[in-house]
Parts: sequence; C-alpha cells; structure tokens
Amino acid sequence: MLARFRTIALGSLAAAFLVVGPAQARADEPLPRFEDPLCPGVVGLKQEAAETVVGMIRGNAETLGLPLAKEATCEANVVIAFVDDGADYLNRLVDQNSTLFFEMDRAERQALLAETGSARAVLRVRARSRDGMPIPRRENLADIPVAEMWLAHSKIYTATRNDILSALILIDRKAVSGLSLQQLADYASFRALTHTLPPASARDQSIVSLFDEGGDRPNGLTEYDRKFLATLYEGLPNLPGSARLAALEAATGTPFTE
Repeated sequence: MLARFRTIALGSLAAAFLVVGPAQARADEPLPRFEDPLCPGVVGLKQEAAETVVGMIRGNAETLGLPLAKEATCEANVVIAFVDDGADYLNRLVDQNSTLFFEMDRAERQALLAETGSARAVLRVRARSRDGMPIPRRENLADIPVAEMWLAHSKIYTATRNDILSALILIDRKAVSGLSLQQLADYASFRALTHTLPPASARDQSIVSLFDEGGDRPNGLTEYDRKFLATLYEGLPNLPGSARLAALEAATGTPFTE
C-alpha cells in the first residue's frame, strides 16, 4: 500500500559543493549525480579547441548513457573555465555574493576556498524528490520547507535524491602546458559528473590526479574511472549512499569507507 509522506528538507538534506577528498553520504543520503540533460561549455580556449573539448565531454556522457541537451540551443550547466588563477576567481565570486554558493554551508565553502593546486571543481547540488520534484530550501529557523509525495515504504530506496544542478571546473592556464585536449576533457568530465572522489589510496589510478605534482599523468579516463562512473550512474538515483559506496567498492576494488 502506498503511503503519503511529508519530507522535511533540512539543511543537511539540501546541498553540498565538491571538496577535496572522497565525499561521504550524510545520513545515508544518495550520492549526488547529474539527472538533467548535460550541456557542456568551455571558456578561455580558442573556438576550435573549445568545440573539440565540448564534443569529447558529450561523448563521455553519451558512453555512460546520460541525457544530452541540444548542443545548438542549450544553456551550459557544465562550464570548464581556463583562468589565470582559479583560487582568486572563486574568492572574487564570494565577494560578489554569487548564487554559486547559495546551497553551501560555511564549512563546505571554507573547505572549497582552502583548496590548493591548479584545478578545482564547484558543484551545485540540491535535494529533489524521488521523482525529481524540487524541495524548497530552508530560509530561516521558523519555516521548515516540506515536500509532499506518494511513496511506498522501502528500506532499499530513499524518498529523495541529490541532483547536481551545475558544475564549474576551474583550471589555471599555466597548468595546461603539455596536456592534450583529451586529458583536459576527461578530467573535466569526471570532476563534473561526481561529487564523490576516489579515496586517497586510489587517486593515482584516476584522472583526478592529472594536476598532482609528481607521478605519471593519466592519458585520459582510466579503467578505474570508467568503472567508477558506470557504477555511480547505474540504476535509480535515490539509492542510499551506503549501498552506492558498497557498489563502488566492489566495482573498483578500493574501499570507500574507513
């Protein structure tokens, strides 16, 4: 029998931005992933190179079976920006009170701004109902947003999912010397499509290590990355985080929990 549930969208349910290190699901929330059609765009490259990178990112998404928006008319929700200084760029956005940070709590914003290195990713993540209905954000301590839906009792799936609304990938121009467009496109693809990063023990097996100092630079998405993304995007989006992490561990052979 179906039961009508009133789902409270508390702050811990709402949103998070991508930070360095493997992200763990809070309160067993589903791991964030893209559900809307993807529309990648590139800023800071010459047109021909930018179009090539866009095509490569779309190809990666298509391989995973993800929906793609019409290239000629869509508004970019995945932006890869090649800038002089990504850290400085983010700090200026904070000063401008950019909407990019509206779903982020103070600790997550501080962690993001404290990141070092030549590349960083910012994902806007928001809770939606199991069927994709928006859940209002909490604006104060008195009015708690409520979403109503019909839902069968389940210990397997959750009533909500966490959707990546948009991704901003910032790459310092000085760091791209010697890298191919394929490497850049594959790095951007991985960072845009997942809030959860590989554990430290497996970082060198992944494209996420592309801008790490020392060590070998991956030529593109690795076998580890492909297994990771395929597992993350397999099945329904409202699978509890613990179950998805267990599936990732089984697929990649690396532990995602301590």
